[in-house]
Amino acid sequence: MSLRLRTTTALVFGVVMIVGTLAHPVSAALLYLLVGFLCIRELGQLLLQQDSPQKIYNQLRRALFMLLSILPTLLLIDGYLSPFPLVLNGLGHWFLPLYSLPFLLELAASSKNPFQNIAYSYLGLFYIGLPTFLLCFLSLQDPSGRFLIMAIMLLVWANDVFAYFTGRKLGKRRISPILSPNKTLEGLIGGFTAALLWGFASYFVWSILDFSLTTWLILAAEASIFAFWGDLIASMLKRSLNIKDTGTTLPGHGGLIDRFDAFLFVFPLITFTIIFILKIARFIPF
Repeated sequence: MSLRLRTTTALVFGVVMIVGTLAHPVSAALLYLLVGFLCIRELGQLLLQQDSPQKIYNQLRRALFMLLSILPTLLLIDGYLSPFPLVLNGLGHWFLPLYSLPFLLELAASSKNPFQNIAYSYLGLFYIGLPTFLLCFLSLQDPSGRFLIMAIMLLVWANDVFAYFTGRKLGKRRISPILSPNKTLEGLIGGFTAALLWGFASYFVWSILDFSLTTWLILAAEASIFAFWGDLIASMLKRSLNIKDTGTTLPGHGGLIDRFDAFLFVFPLITFTIIFILKIARFIPF
């Protein structure tokens, strides 16, 4: 795959993410809703095989997988945009029984692997649905929510870029030869160092967030460590399915999960740190 194609795709992708995130709360929420939806579709296509004798059940299984994964985010956006928000008008709880439908579907479908399919239904909710919900939730808050998303995304990008180049130039000690043979200890250290340096810079660049320097360094360290885990988890997924990429959405880069694997894992954990450990009041949703 040509370097020019990869670079062009990366630049276009980066511009779309930055502009979409910072332009407006609704543009940011809809952008992450779209990204989440496409990631969920990719994951469903990878995990949910033609497991039932009747085609209709295979189609229903994928549709239900996508619906249950994205439903909390749809209700969130409905609450923000709709003149008659379902949750705020006491109707949101009526969607809870939908989460029992995977069991009923597998009972009717005569599946070969019913409990595997049920487990996959809830994996989509936590692996893709949860970070999508959090991204949209923060997008729809005051501008500091979108600034936080962008700041964390840049921390992850700084880690990934420097880990890649450090690993290529200096990498010798492989960390996980089976899951990801190109990941090295030298690359991990290079990415971690870059994340800390960008965390230091973020104290000045994102002064509007009013985080202390210590907070930025904690978030940078978390971003680097959890991004590494997220990459390995995506590699584990692809290794288990014997595939190279999760999809073909981004020319030269593979699927959206390939590009968001680190961020999907990083963001929920960093959000947890900000709300429950650092207890930064303006981000606490309750």
